[in-house]
This record gives sequence, structure tokens and C-alpha cells, in this order.
Amino acid sequence: MELIMFLIGLLAGAAVIGVFHFFEKRRIQKEQLEEDQRFSGLVASTKDIIYYFEKKPGFQFRYVMPPLEHFFGEEMAKEAFVDPSKFFYLVHPDDLEMLWKKIRGEVDYNQPIIYRINDRKGGYTWYEEYTTPVYKDGEIIALQGILRNISEKIKLQEELEYRINHDDLTGLFNRGYFEKALEKYDSVEDSSAAVIMCDLDDLKHVNDHFGHKAGDLLIKTAASILNGFASDQLVVARMGGDEFALLAVGFSREEVDTMAKDIANQVNSHSIETIGLSVSLSIGYAYCDHSLYKMDKLFNEADQNMYRNKNIRKLITI
Repeated sequence: MELIMFLIGLLAGAAVIGVFHFFEKRRIQKEQLEEDQRFSGLVASTKDIIYYFEKKPGFQFRYVMPPLEHFFGEEMAKEAFVDPSKFFYLVHPDDLEMLWKKIRGEVDYNQPIIYRINDRKGGYTWYEEYTTPVYKDGEIIALQGILRNISEKIKLQEELEYRINHDDLTGLFNRGYFEKALEKYDSVEDSSAAVIMCDLDDLKHVNDHFGHKAGDLLIKTAASILNGFASDQLVVARMGGDEFALLAVGFSREEVDTMAKDIANQVNSHSIETIGLSVSLSIGYAYCDHSLYKMDKLFNEADQNMYRNKNIRKLITI
């Protein structure tokens, strides 16, 4: 009888343990499912792209999360998985060589790689990528990484750089930018160069008699005309107040002389009908065949020539 009771107790205990393990297993499975769902939701909602790209035995994506179609459309995603080279057609041409260097192992993987990808809407999106190479027998066989959309960051940087380098009133480059350009051709790059200095006539008179808004309009009008001469070879800047400066590189002396005359003719023949005032500008320039170590002297010479021109113009109007 005691043996029977012992066996019944043993069976009951086993049943209790079995039930406990059953519910514990269900609880663990439920928690794992919830964790998987949370992870899936996180991956689906992330703005980052996580990938594993194999180089050996052949180019192929082992996985991309979230799926590529979230970013590049279903058709492109399918093509990229079948033929990964299709993805490279989306990369901006100027960034493509750098991307190949990443694959060949010719970059510093401790640093982010920044490039642009066609958004298939007529523009490009900036991405920042952190890449980790996978080695086998000393050879890179795969790359795994994370891509993050940094278009907003790039936009903010560009806006900040614009504010640092440009004059608020006119939108021209400011004195700081102009001085950096002078420094470049004074100590780094040798070229024929000319500095053209311009000074608005009678700005104080306009401010005193017509108000500072009229004076600002005068400045902006002159700036707009001068900016019409701007190019990759010609920097136009507002130095402050009523002074403007132009740095022309790669031109001949004759071309600079013609340019200075054209500037004077265009500015001095312009009038502002809304306030009934004409724009008047004094100009002086200096030129050299080789810019290295001569830019300070060139700037000062152009400034002196501008004031000489201003004094002559004053005598003519007396």
C-alpha cells in the first residue's frame, strides 16, 4: 500500500513538474515572440540600412534590413539581389570610385564613408556608412555595414557654411571668404591674378538724405550687377560698408582691363527708378602674372588705384 501511495505521489509530482515546464516553455516562447516582434518593428521603422555583402565566391547581398524596396522600390530591390552591380548604377558618378575602394579594401574602415545614392525621384540622397570587413586567410571576403541617411545633416552644414562665407545683405561672398581666396593664391597655387576694388560713391549722402533702406537698396543693386561677372575664375565679395572686391585668376592683363571697364560702364549707367537715384562706383585694379607671395601687395595696390579713381571722379564733378 505504501508503495502504491509512493508511486501515486511520484506521478503527481512529475505531472506538476511537467505542467510547470509546459507553461514555462510557453511563457519563454511568448516572450521570445514579443522580442522578435519588437525587433522586427524596430528594423522596419529604422531609417538605417543594415547589410551583409559577400565578395567571395561572387558578389551578392546575403541580407539587407529593412529590405531594399523600402528605399529604392521593389523592382530595383529584386535586380540588386540578383545582380548587386545594379546597385552601383544608383551611386553618384563622383562617389563611385570611392565605393569601389571600399570593396577593394583601400579605405580606412575606422572612418565613415559618405556618398550619394539616386533616390529615383530625380535627385540624390546623402548616406553615411560605417563598414566592417570580414576576413578569411587575410583576404576580405565580405563587408557588413550600416548606412544612415544624413541629407538633413548635410543640408544644415551647407546652410552653416553659406552663412559663414556670405554677406547677409547682398548674398555675395564676405570679407573672410575673400581673404581665404587671397591666401590660397598667395601661398598655395600660382596663377596670373588681379584684384579689382570697387567703392560706391555717395552712400553716406544717400543714407543721410533718403534713409538707410535706400542705402541698402543701392548696395544690393551694385552687388547684383557685380555678381553678374562671377564665375569659377572670378570671386565677387562685399568687404563691408560700401566696398566690394573681385579676385580674377587665369586672365590676361588685357582681359582684366576690359573687365574693369565693363564693370564701370554697367554699374555707372544703372539707375534705381523706385528712389530716383543713379548707381555710381569708383574702381581700381592691380594685376600680376604670378600670384605667389604677391597678393597682399596686389590688394593694397588695387585699393590705392581705386581711391585715386575716386578722387579724380570727385574733381570732375566739382
